[in-house]
Amino acid sequence: MSRYFYPLSRRPKQSGVVMFVALILLLILSLLGVTAARMQTVEERMARNDDNRQLGAQAAEAALRSAEDGLLSGLYTNFAGNTAGLYDPLLSNGSPVTPAIWGTAGATLPYTGPPLASVTVPVPKIVIENLPAVAIAGDDISMSSLNPASPPVTVYRVSAQGVGADSTSTTTLQSIFR
Repeated sequence: MSRYFYPLSRRPKQSGVVMFVALILLLILSLLGVTAARMQTVEERMARNDDNRQLGAQAAEAALRSAEDGLLSGLYTNFAGNTAGLYDPLLSNGSPVTPAIWGTAGATLPYTGPPLASVTVPVPKIVIENLPAVAIAGDDISMSSLNPASPPVTVYRVSAQGVGADSTSTTTLQSIFR
């Protein structure tokens, strides 16, 4: 007879510890795998959100610069109507640029500058406010009305809103332009 052969009656008792340890290790490895997969999903979502925010910011920046170019070229002149994105606000009423204005039809100007490769819909929106004229730095304010050589300078507040690729992110930028 073989040295390792045991009759049925003399077989050593096994307690199943190896199987228990193997199941615990399998559970630990499964938890590590699920955690790694969840971390990957969260990182992917964070990257997508950051990309959307960047696209919205770039669209708003392009619209802001386009509006400033339009002001320089004399494209925007009818501020007295207080509609379609061109406003001549009363200081007592405050600025018309509120969160509600961006969703109101006809209250903003659409971006009409060079095509934006990464942003197709919705088009960035623009609001331009004609602010009260100011004196140039270094001018004598008391003499400005008497000195026609240095008339007050017209100042505009330009607001632009860009939306990310999947419309979940919006960025609003403003500049004071003279």
